[in-house]
Amino acid sequence: MMKENEFRQLVAVNLVYYRRLNNLTQIELAEKLNYSDKSISKWERGESLPDLYILQEIAALYGITLNDLVSAEKTVPRSHRGHSKLLAALISFGAVWFVATVAFVALGIFLPELKRSWLAFVYAVPASTAVLIVLSNLWGKRLLLFLTLSVFYWTVPLAIVLSIDYGKLWLLFIGVIPLQILTIIWFLLKRKRPETGQEEKERAEA
Repeated sequence: MMKENEFRQLVAVNLVYYRRLNNLTQIELAEKLNYSDKSISKWERGESLPDLYILQEIAALYGITLNDLVSAEKTVPRSHRGHSKLLAALISFGAVWFVATVAFVALGIFLPELKRSWLAFVYAVPASTAVLIVLSNLWGKRLLLFLTLSVFYWTVPLAIVLSIDYGKLWLLFIGVIPLQILTIIWFLLKRKRPETGQEEKERAEA
């Protein structure tokens, strides 16, 4: 059984963790709670505990539960999860288009006779969707996965056709049609499949 001192220290660690996660200073938190920053400091040093009402107010402020403040397991609030996903997507997209820009500039400088250096940006489109396919699969976003797969299917042959002067390459688009049909069927079947309790919980937290 946890001793009182250990419990105070656990709550203190959690108070510091969630305050910093929300980019608040002790003074800013004190203003929101109508308490002094000295009280906040005592709570975060484990010298005293806020009462149950204040703990609930703090939990509501951070978008977490009261149990999160008294548990050893840390929770990332939903709002922060959404921000993390958006940040991951932006960084990934930025990296792809940065490489495409570097390639375009390098080809323009070192191979000025190459008239199709702009194709670096064309190839960046399927590369971007490939990144988004991985992310949407990790996040369990079926609609986003379906859309990004569809874009990927059509932009890859488009990039090839624009890169190579060969009349029969348009047949690549014919080959994409069965892939697109299979993807549509997969998406429709996934939508009709009943969700388990765990899947419902994950969808609610996404």
